[in-house]
Amino acid sequence: MKRHPFDLTSFVFGAVFAGAAAAYLLAAQLSWEVDERWVLPVVLIALGAAGIVGALAGLRSSTNAGDDPTETAPSDLDADRVS
Repeated sequence: MKRHPFDLTSFVFGAVFAGAAAAYLLAAQLSWEVDERWVLPVVLIALGAAGIVGALAGLRSSTNAGDDPTETAPSDLDADRVS
């Protein structure tokens, strides 16, 4: 199986959902009260932060030092026109 690069956004999404599930499991086992009014806002804030971090990481990895992001590679059609 071919390895793929680490995806930070997917990892954070999974960690947030696993953390929410673990919190509910612990609350059920230890008879803690979970205030449901806080669950959705906390999950949405964590997912929004993960999205921002993922977008910034994608921007940083797509532009390398010394590369011109506006420069495009010549296509095969351009090579046919020159010949």
